[in-house]
Amino acid sequence: MENAEQTQADGAVETRDLKIAGMGCDNCARKLERALRATDGVKAVRVDSIAGSATVTFDPARTNIPALQEVVVKSGYRAGAVEMASDPPRG
Repeated sequence: MENAEQTQADGAVETRDLKIAGMGCDNCARKLERALRATDGVKAVRVDSIAGSATVTFDPARTNIPALQEVVVKSGYRAGAVEMASDPPRG
């Protein structure tokens, strides 16, 4: 649970792994990472095009999983299962 929920000075955050289909290259990963980072409440993002996943740390008071999945879809990819993150991104 330590990795899934952390306490920072500005409040509790959650970290989740989102499975993503349709990313074919590093440019895809960068595009999606920029879109997720621009989402209100997102604190950190790490996108892995090879694994087909994005690890997102966010403030649940400001955004939620369905909103993050919508960003994925609007970016041109398919959002899949959501799992607890084992290694949250830094920064």
